[in-house]
Amino acid sequence: MRLTVILFTLTLVALGAQAQTLAERLAQANNEAENVSNHLLSLPPGSLNSDDYLVLAEAQLRLRQKEAAMDSATKALERATEPNAQAFAYLTKAQIYGILYRDTAIAITQLQRAEQLLQHREDKLSLALYSDVLQNFAQAYNQLGNIPQAIPYAERSLALAIKQQHPAAELKARITLGRLTLQNNAYGQAYQHLNKALALASRLKDDDALASIHLRLGMAYRKIEDHPQALVHLLQAKQRYQQLQRPSSYTYTLIYIGETYLEDASTATQAESYLTEALQLAYQQSDSLRVGIATLGLGRLAVLQQHYDLAVQHFNHAQQLFRQQNVQTYLQEASLALAELQLQRQQYGAADNLMQQLSPQMSESAVYLQLRFYELAANLYARQQNWPLAYEAWQQASQLRLTQLAEQNSFQLDIINQGLQQSAAASEWQAELVQQQQQLKQQQRDINLLLGALALLLVALLLSIIWLRRPKVQHIVPTLALSADWSSFCQRIHQASNHNISLLAFTPTNGQPLKRRYGEQHLQQALQSVLQQLDTTVLYSHCIDNDVLWLAIHADSVNVSELQQTLAQQLYQQHQSALPEQKLLSLYLPLAQLLAKPWHSSELNALREALWLSWALCESQPAPDNLWLAALYSNQTRACEWRSAMVRQDLLNAIRLGSVQLHCNNHLLAAMLADTLQ
Repeated sequence: MRLTVILFTLTLVALGAQAQTLAERLAQANNEAENVSNHLLSLPPGSLNSDDYLVLAEAQLRLRQKEAAMDSATKALERATEPNAQAFAYLTKAQIYGILYRDTAIAITQLQRAEQLLQHREDKLSLALYSDVLQNFAQAYNQLGNIPQAIPYAERSLALAIKQQHPAAELKARITLGRLTLQNNAYGQAYQHLNKALALASRLKDDDALASIHLRLGMAYRKIEDHPQALVHLLQAKQRYQQLQRPSSYTYTLIYIGETYLEDASTATQAESYLTEALQLAYQQSDSLRVGIATLGLGRLAVLQQHYDLAVQHFNHAQQLFRQQNVQTYLQEASLALAELQLQRQQYGAADNLMQQLSPQMSESAVYLQLRFYELAANLYARQQNWPLAYEAWQQASQLRLTQLAEQNSFQLDIINQGLQQSAAASEWQAELVQQQQQLKQQQRDINLLLGALALLLVALLLSIIWLRRPKVQHIVPTLALSADWSSFCQRIHQASNHNISLLAFTPTNGQPLKRRYGEQHLQQALQSVLQQLDTTVLYSHCIDNDVLWLAIHADSVNVSELQQTLAQQLYQQHQSALPEQKLLSLYLPLAQLLAKPWHSSELNALREALWLSWALCESQPAPDNLWLAALYSNQTRACEWRSAMVRQDLLNAIRLGSVQLHCNNHLLAAMLADTLQ
């Protein structure tokens, strides 16, 4: 169990000089654990009071010295005379049991004792402490895989923090609720909690919380299968945890990055490096839970690489570690992964045994685990020609899938709503919101019709032999073409209208022969290699559309023109062997000059026309080092009507009039050059 370490700095500061000293000492024990521990251990034991032992236990908890930490917490409890001090000692013991001993059941008993001491007290310190106890309850039940019981505790913790106007406690509670609701596929609720947590963390300048929020947002985008955006947040979390020297959280982030790369077989090599590093760090930290999670990821990698015996070894080892620590959520994940592999290898009896073991626990499991379970059960029963049970499992899986789609739609609407609320022209965008809602409702109706039609087909044909041969039950989820990535890219930029964003585009000028020779994936990987050169704090979002890599850059944090030249040169040099007679075009678009705020999605979509037009005009210019570095500037807002049905002609007219200037390799192109194009 991974319980949150309690820091009462803000609350204790308000309670006077003695409490302030304890708050400072706890903060010092958290940041300088070894020095604090050595100092207190050098003092005569008889001179230490309850506060001293609490500080010593905090330092030893950070140093992962479980026997010593438990002994210090016990002595703190023995010397405590006030209910708050006793409750604090019980809470510290719960953390030690949960974090160091991985014994969640005993940790809960310590939390219950703390709750008995606090639940009827109304003073400020007791209420703040009780809020943390409730949050630790939520973490504990989450560790046991009991999400329905965890969420009410987190909600009570949040309500108490808001009532006390305690922003630090509210921040922790919202991050916890974001994590729990995300596990339950409640994307809209998770987004609301994490969005409010982000505002609180920024106001409090809490770097730890900001790193945690980036981690949770990365997990959220993984859930809706927006893996590029998930990696943006996860890489930011990795960088922040590395700077903060948080090895445990850094290791977790490496695992999630590796698992995100596992979603695409072409990036399996990158997944392997992250998971291997995470496994090595987990062993160094003597953390069996992280060893198990990294091992589970390596098992998934082995399946992708068709190393099935190695995958079985990894899954069995992960199960053993999770079972030893009674971590039910991860144990269920490992068991489902093993059962899926057994089904793939036609080991139906072994898969059925595992499913029978998992079945009683599913009602209390996270929704994403229930969905995997029923999809796997439907497939297994179909292979065994047990049609009634296959159909029943398929119905449950379909209902869960439909609920998930509804939550995804709600999540997208929440994002749209937030963007609209930030807009100064909200009435103009209300029509867009209504249109989006109508489209989502139509999608929902289409899904229902498809589900009904498929149900009738399954009943009529009794899951024919065609369905038997499929490796998995078909999900009725519309497959998104690459252009959908461009749409979501524009939507994300629309949401950032209050920031200073510039766009950079990169494309080889002869992409089709490249794809014929090397394949489309090779070209995309070549373009994506640029992302590895970027500081994650500079990059806001990115996508690939029609062989063009688009980057949205935070213009306040970097010289975009210099960045354009650097990235273009690196891209060409890295892939010069594949581009011997190619030229590389890059276009810089400062949105603040070209578009009026707020940036409308249809206007952003029209910027592709600016790329094609710039390309046509640059072709008349020399290309030193085979590079055309173009930039489009404007000396007045809305110099071009981007929503026009004739954007290209409007842009040519703006260039002729001089209200829009096109530069190529730092040279201003003559306005009359526009006359050479129609």
